[in-house]
Amino acid sequence: MNHIAIFNKSTSQNNFINHLLAGNEHNLFPEFNGKKGALFSTSVLEKYITEELNHDDFTLTKNCIDGNGNIRSLTSYSSGQQKKLLLDFLVHKNEKEGIDFLILDKPYDCLDIEKQESLAKDLMEIGKKITLVQIFKIRDEVLPLVKKIYLVNNDKIEFSGTPEEYDKAFYQQLKPYEFKGNLPDNLQKIEVENPLVKFTDVNIFYEETRQIVNNINWTINKGEFWHLKGPNGAGKTSLLTMITGDNAKAFGEDIMLFGRKKGSGETVWELKKKIGYFSPSLTQFFGKLFTVQHMVLSGFYDSIGLYENPTGHQIHEADKWLDLVGLKEKKQMYFVRLSAEMQRIVLIIRAMVKHPPLLILDEPTNELDDYATSMLTAFINKIHQETDTAILYVSHRMLQGLHPDKVYQLTPTKNGSVGTVESS
Repeated sequence: MNHIAIFNKSTSQNNFINHLLAGNEHNLFPEFNGKKGALFSTSVLEKYITEELNHDDFTLTKNCIDGNGNIRSLTSYSSGQQKKLLLDFLVHKNEKEGIDFLILDKPYDCLDIEKQESLAKDLMEIGKKITLVQIFKIRDEVLPLVKKIYLVNNDKIEFSGTPEEYDKAFYQQLKPYEFKGNLPDNLQKIEVENPLVKFTDVNIFYEETRQIVNNINWTINKGEFWHLKGPNGAGKTSLLTMITGDNAKAFGEDIMLFGRKKGSGETVWELKKKIGYFSPSLTQFFGKLFTVQHMVLSGFYDSIGLYENPTGHQIHEADKWLDLVGLKEKKQMYFVRLSAEMQRIVLIIRAMVKHPPLLILDEPTNELDDYATSMLTAFINKIHQETDTAILYVSHRMLQGLHPDKVYQLTPTKNGSVGTVESS
C-alpha cells in the first residue's frame, strides 16, 4: 500500500478533499482518478449528528442499544467513541462495497493522548487493507506507515519526499519563534491577595450520581505557570468553571479565589475582572465588522465588542501590544481576515491587556500546525517571563518548548478524577 500524508497550506481545504473524493481528473494526484474514496473527519461526524437530530437517522449507532432497548444517540458518546463508530462504519463499508482509499482529515482532532494512541492502532490495521491519505498539521501525528509526504499550496505541490526528507527540509529546521521587544508595562496593577486559587477537598458531581473529581487539593499562587493536564472527561473544564464563576456546583465547596472564600459576596463580573481567558471557541463570538484594534480594546471592558469610547491611554497600550506581534499596521483590518494563529494571538492579547492576576489558556493551540503552535508557545512563555500574571495552561498534551513551572495531573478513577502535582 502506498500510503501518503499531505500538508495543505491552502485555505480551500474542503475543496481539495472534495476534489479527491469525486474521483475526477486530479492533476496533483492522478493515481486517485477514477478511484472510490471515503472521508474520515470531524466534519463527517457532524453531518451524521445533524441527520440524527433532524431526521432520526441512526446510521452509525443502529446496532448500539441502551439498557432500555433504545438506540443510543451519537451525542451520548465521547469524541473518541464517536470516531471509533465512524471508523467501524467505514471499515464495514469497505468490506461490503470496496473502497480504494480512505482520507484521514486531521484524525486526532479533539482526542486526548490515550484515544489518539488507540485510534492510531486501528488505523495501522486498516492500512493493511486500504490506501490511506492522511491530511495533517502536526508532523508527530503522521502515521508510521506513511511512505511519502506532500506539501501542497494553492493547487501546487511544493514538496514531495519521504518522511525523513520532509523532516530534513522542514520539520527539523523549525526554529523556536521569537518576539522582539518587551511586553507593555503594567501601569494599572490589580491588587489581589495570595493564593489566587485554592481548592481544599473539592468534589464535583454530575446530577448527584456520577462523581467528576474527588477531593481536589490545589493551590495557584501569584506568577506561577501551571499546566492542567488530563484526558477528555477527567474534569478539567469543571475545575475551570469553578474558578471563573460559571459553575453553580461550587456552592458549599471550600474554594478560595484571590484571597477570598468563594461565595462570600463577589459577583461573577468581579471575578472576571481579575481573570484573562482564552479558548479557540471564542473566535465564533465576534462578528465580521470588528477590527483588530477593537478586539484588543474590548479586553479592557471584558465585553464581546467595543461599546464604550476607549481612553487615549488604552488605545496607546493596545497599539504597543499589536506592535510587538507585528500587527500595528493591520490594526484597522477586520479581525476575521487574520490567519488562525494571529487571531489567537490577538485574543490572548485581549485577555492580557489589563494585566490580570490570572490568565487561563484553554487548549490554545488546538488544530494549529507546527509553525503556528511554535508562535503561540513563544508568546505564552514571554508572558510568563515578563509579567506577574499567573498562567493556567489547559490541555491533554504538553507542547514542545512550553515551560510551565508545575503540572496538575487529573487521573480518572471510578470515584471521580484525583489530582496530583507533578514536575514539568
